[in-house]
Amino acid sequence: MKKVILLSVMLVASMAISAQTKIVPQMKKGLKKVYATTATVSVGGQKDVKMTSETKYTVTEANADGYVVDMVVTSFATDADVNDVAGQMISATQEMMKDVNVRLQTNKDGQVVGIKNYAEVKKQIDAFGAKIVDKLMESVPQLSEVMSKDALKQQIQESVNEQALIRSLKEADGVLMLNGKTPMTGAQEEYVNEKGVKMKRMYFVNGKSIVTNGSANITKDELKAMIIEQVEKTMPAQAEIVKQNIDQLLSSGMLKVDIKETSTYEMGDDSWVKSVKTESNSEFVGTKTVVKSETVCK
Repeated sequence: MKKVILLSVMLVASMAISAQTKIVPQMKKGLKKVYATTATVSVGGQKDVKMTSETKYTVTEANADGYVVDMVVTSFATDADVNDVAGQMISATQEMMKDVNVRLQTNKDGQVVGIKNYAEVKKQIDAFGAKIVDKLMESVPQLSEVMSKDALKQQIQESVNEQALIRSLKEADGVLMLNGKTPMTGAQEEYVNEKGVKMKRMYFVNGKSIVTNGSANITKDELKAMIIEQVEKTMPAQAEIVKQNIDQLLSSGMLKVDIKETSTYEMGDDSWVKSVKTESNSEFVGTKTVVKSETVCK
């Protein structure tokens, strides 16, 4: 009986080990992949915003560190109303990357480690950010009552700064996120999402299908610091009031942060993602947001 149990344990262990396959997409100079994305965003009961885009990835170099992959958003469209401030801001953070060639440096496993031409990318992002802020302030004059032009510009630009871009490609659910990782059922990892919130992710693997479940993993002190920092940037006049009352606000549930993210990946034989469906439900400082997206390799 003991031998049978031992053999069973060894069999399960050997199956687990054999399932530990690192995801390393096939890379060679000249390789191209085009992905079409459809996303729907619902914010606080407002009208849904639907966005569609296409992104092209081209391996342009093979060097000693790994590869250079040029990433370009070749098309973008949104149905956000011109008077919908939230919808316009959501769309702006995506649209500002259109036609910008971002040269990603990856390691040998295809994992993003840097942006080779960030200075050039930043120049284009800053120019677009200034235009979108002027457009928002003109179409919604009352916006200036709660946020200055400089604060709004900074908020948009910070969402796509170098660290945020690398983090979104390397850690947020998307085409390149799995590169260099060895997903196993039950495995967990910590990461930081695009809003700067600490998260925890768990994997479930079934052949070429990989499901990830993420949830907020932030302490009360970390939450307080994050909220105060955000208020200081966007509404500096209100910062002192928030600091004095933040414990009460947290106890009341008004500043609750709750995030759940689920993604389902289908992998190709070349270890590139064939498709990924993601749904994110979040409540961040009183605002509930639901994001559903699907990305498919054409």
